[in-house]
Amino acid sequence: MNRNKAIRKQKKTYKRFMLSMCFIFVLLPIILIVSKVINLFFILYLFCIEFMILFVVILRLDEEYINFKLDGYKISIWCGILRAKYIIICKKVDLVHTQGYDRNLEIIILTRSKFRNKKIYPVEINFFKKYPYVANTYSKIKIQNPEENYFYFIINHGGFKKYILLDDLYKYCERATFSDEAIDKIKEYRDFGINPHVHK
Repeated sequence: MNRNKAIRKQKKTYKRFMLSMCFIFVLLPIILIVSKVINLFFILYLFCIEFMILFVVILRLDEEYINFKLDGYKISIWCGILRAKYIIICKKVDLVHTQGYDRNLEIIILTRSKFRNKKIYPVEINFFKKYPYVANTYSKIKIQNPEENYFYFIINHGGFKKYILLDDLYKYCERATFSDEAIDKIKEYRDFGINPHVHK
């Protein structure tokens, strides 16, 4: 599947969804007023429906939003409706792994720098249980750099737009190891059959 086409389709689908939700949100109160059947039951029922619409819209906004930019030696990433910010020092990234596919892709990043990131966590046993490939690769990296402390974070917002971020990580995090899964996703995004050079 061509990921660039998927990204364009995602944008169109998102716009249609938001427009339809806004239309329903505005239309329902108008219908109630025009019908002149106004009582407590219908008002409460309408309130519940409107609340659910708002809740679904907020969830979709949170799921869809991702923004990132290269700023010299680092990449800044904003995720979700609350704009959670991650700052990646490119030369400090040691491993990039992916799990899942299409819009449900997760990007797992292992780094030696926390760099004022509140959402970056030290590696621990539960993380390794969930991502055994990372655990295996981490042990090899740790042998080479025993004095380093390692942290991780996971990017799961943005749908297909995560493929663009993954490709940028590959371009600028030159010292990082990219898992076979990550390389496969980069190939899918670039839409050609030649293996990019894998960092070792």
